[in-house]
Amino acid sequence: MRRSGDWVRWLVLGSWVARRAARDPGVRELASNYVAGQEVGDAIKVASRLRRQGLRLGFSYLSADHDPEDTRMVMDELLERLQGASDGSEVAVKPSSLGLKESAGRAGEVLGELCATAERRGAHVTLEMQWPADYDDVMDLYRRVREDHPMLGITLPANLLRVETECRRLGAEGARVRLCVGSYPAGRAVSHVTEHDKALALVRCLRILMESRAYPMLATHDPRIIELAQELALRNGRGPESFEYQMFHGVRPLEQRRLADIGLRCRTYIPFGPGWYGYLATRMAARPRILFSYARALLDKR
Repeated sequence: MRRSGDWVRWLVLGSWVARRAARDPGVRELASNYVAGQEVGDAIKVASRLRRQGLRLGFSYLSADHDPEDTRMVMDELLERLQGASDGSEVAVKPSSLGLKESAGRAGEVLGELCATAERRGAHVTLEMQWPADYDDVMDLYRRVREDHPMLGITLPANLLRVETECRRLGAEGARVRLCVGSYPAGRAVSHVTEHDKALALVRCLRILMESRAYPMLATHDPRIIELAQELALRNGRGPESFEYQMFHGVRPLEQRRLADIGLRCRTYIPFGPGWYGYLATRMAARPRILFSYARALLDKR
């Protein structure tokens, strides 16, 4: 029997609804609130506006065919077109976009090239985590490339049971760690499954990182956890330059500006690329409560 989350994932990713939705103007309009567009120029346009608001920038390329050469070329173009304004910007890279499953060696080469390009332009690269089954392969890739590029960041989903131990290890190494709840489903044997348990796990992992030498990058929109992060930073003698918040483009924009206005680091992640529908669908499957907005955009023709 499928859990409710499984039904939602099938509905938005694997059914006839998904095939129709990807072509529907209403869904495209919904996506435009959260995805900058399909081209590098679209991302640059949104970034320019957000930079004027005092926000730091992050970029995530949504590849359609998971071609590592395409990912490298697009990211190179992005960093070049920032035209000297890339200082402190971050680019997030999905293991699937690097072709990790096809060739771990080639994925490492492409990731290393991206890190080198970003370093020359004053930017950073963070490797994302996707399916729980690929966790070990992603961490192996991260560790190999980080040997030559110590500023390479890693995304850790706190819903996985093993991540608390990983936070202790990476905290001791002073790593850049992007901490999130996690958008990919996993079974009870390896993960927390209720929203309450996920939130508690996120807080435990955040405390570990705040008490360590790590640079925590907290990816959350939860006001309770945002406030708690400030308390943990104060308790551990951390200044505003020693951690940051990360939020998605289009989600709680006023809160993002508020954090920046009070002197805290807040980074807005700007997704762009031809794989926009898969991104939007994955987020909806992870948070079924926003499915109503999705369905309304699909069915409302006014």
